Amino acid sequence: MKSKTIVFIHGMYMTPLCWEQWIGHFQARGYKCLAPAWPGRDKPVATLRKDHPDLQLGQLTFRAVLAHLANILQALDEKPILVGHSMGGLMVQLLLQRALAAAAVAIDSAPPQGVFTTRWSFLKSNWPHINPLAPQSQPIQMSFERFQYTFVNALLTKSTSCPSPAECPPSRSRLRLALTSSDNTHRCC
Repeated sequence: MKSKTIVFIHGMYMTPLCWEQWIGHFQARGYKCLAPAWPGRDKPVATLRKDHPDLQLGQLTFRAVLAHLANILQALDEKPILVGHSMGGLMVQLLLQRALAAAAVAIDSAPPQGVFTTRWSFLKSNWPHINPLAPQSQPIQMSFERFQYTFVNALLTKSTSCPSPAECPPSRSRLRLALTSSDNTHRCC
């Protein structure tokens, strides 16, 4: 593969800061690395948490985030390698499908449209997002207990290497429509 550019795409409840160690690793090996923020996610996490609930976040759509990322990729000198986590993993799949990347890696990707599981761990982790009674435009902040169960459940206790909710900005309360609707115009992020 010729590409020497890697674009890291974060998921919900994250910012580009979640890729810092990955970026250092690949830059040391000669790659140009970018980790663009989603619209409205370009502020320090403390500011994002302080501004909760953010009305702009309440209006952010899946399509808007995808278009924002596509514009960034189209401005690059070469088709990059994409790496995405969670909702970012779903986005890298869609960006690759649009031929905007040389390759893509999806880490623990959100499922694409039409793929849904009833596994208890998925339902428990995602209930605030898939609950049909929850207000769609209501951003939520995650408690440490929910963060520990949803994001770092393999770690038994909080440690210095474990991110905390203080490092995670609020996110949209529902992604169900973005994952299950036919045109992805619904708000999700």
